[in-house]
Amino acid sequence: MRTAVQRRNLGILGHHPTWFHHHGSKMHLELLDQQNRRLVISGSAAKVIIRKASSVYPNAKGWFVDWEVVQYRPYEEGVRGRSQFNDEDFKSAFGLSEKPGEFGHWLIQQFGASAAGQGQYIRWGNFLNIPCPGTGHDGDPNVSIYLDEEIQKAVRQLLE
Repeated sequence: MRTAVQRRNLGILGHHPTWFHHHGSKMHLELLDQQNRRLVISGSAAKVIIRKASSVYPNAKGWFVDWEVVQYRPYEEGVRGRSQFNDEDFKSAFGLSEKPGEFGHWLIQQFGASAAGQGQYIRWGNFLNIPCPGTGHDGDPNVSIYLDEEIQKAVRQLLE
């Protein structure tokens, strides 16, 4: 017997998912350093730094994705964090693969997404949130990034 699970409506606000903050369309490639395996994506209120994990800790595998969101400039109030991605989850997060991440199926069902990894990312098409979905409003503890061609090309180059 097969059990059907009804997927929640994806909730599109304008042209993006409701969990995506519109400032994600302002994020841009700031730095690609292939030699040191480092990539920086930034905007006016957020920054994402991606590094080969072994460049930080010699025995570490995969990629470290560090993010920071500044929510109040005068005191630099905000949130920051780090998630570790294996190669497959990293590719999927940045739209180079459609394989869902570990424990990501429930996020896909709950929030509507192409791919997701719990505690790492949620993505629908080219709309990416790190490390989780949000409300789509100011004050969320996550970074939204619209994955344009330049960012995806840089991620491909980083993986080479």
